[in-house]
Amino acid sequence: MRRHFFRLQAPACARSAPARATTLIGAAFLIVLAAMTGTARAQGPYERQRVDSAAADRGRALYAKHCINCHGSTAKGTDRGPDLIRSASVLRDRLGNLIGPAVKPGANHQATFAASEIVDLSHFLHQRVEAIVSNRNARGPLPVLTGDPEAGRAYFNGAGRCSTCHSPTGDLAGVATRIPDPANLQQRFLFPALRRGGKQVEVTVTAGQQPPVTGTVARLDDFFVSLREASGEYRAFTRGPGVTVVVNDPLAVHHELLDRYTDADMHNVTAYLARLK
Repeated sequence: MRRHFFRLQAPACARSAPARATTLIGAAFLIVLAAMTGTARAQGPYERQRVDSAAADRGRALYAKHCINCHGSTAKGTDRGPDLIRSASVLRDRLGNLIGPAVKPGANHQATFAASEIVDLSHFLHQRVEAIVSNRNARGPLPVLTGDPEAGRAYFNGAGRCSTCHSPTGDLAGVATRIPDPANLQQRFLFPALRRGGKQVEVTVTAGQQPPVTGTVARLDDFFVSLREASGEYRAFTRGPGVTVVVNDPLAVHHELLDRYTDADMHNVTAYLARLK
């Protein structure tokens, strides 16, 4: 006797219910994902920071005083500090909200900035970013050899007082051979850096009736000063009444000259140094 087996089939509407449910779930997921993406895009500012030229000028002075030795004259970094033009903190910063935390005093940053100074730095760095972005095309060397070498010699030996520490037949003999690029030569004399193993910034602290303590600066700001004595001992002091701090910076004269140089002075001295081969 032959047995017949029959498979019961669900109605078409019942068969498609799971498929419809899956489709609805997928559509809901896409809607939620789109909403999340839209929210994420809306979290950031919708336009770039507008640079305040006056604030950028103040920021440039702060940068030259505190940052240039590590990050370079163009803020594109050196072997001592990273490129700030490509820094995510700078690119995403708005009026110092990311730059401020990045420059808090620490091992790599010893200066203390007021809130207004951080805003000024922000404007300066954004100005540098805009300048780079607006001129992506390669260009030739900067024309820095436009000065009068004889006027540069006169400034070197006269108003600039350069000859009190340097000599064209001593430490500067052959400097144009060692640094053949005029732009780099100009940067080196405008923004010199202390070499490791050479003279460093020293400070002498006298606290009350205690004997003065002298050593290499580890940290120096408006509130604290710390140093390391020749013996290697680390000393720290809180600045205030009765605490005298005397700083001996080998580059102090160079820092002072930055406020007095004219464009002509800088180009004249560069032209003079470029002859010392």
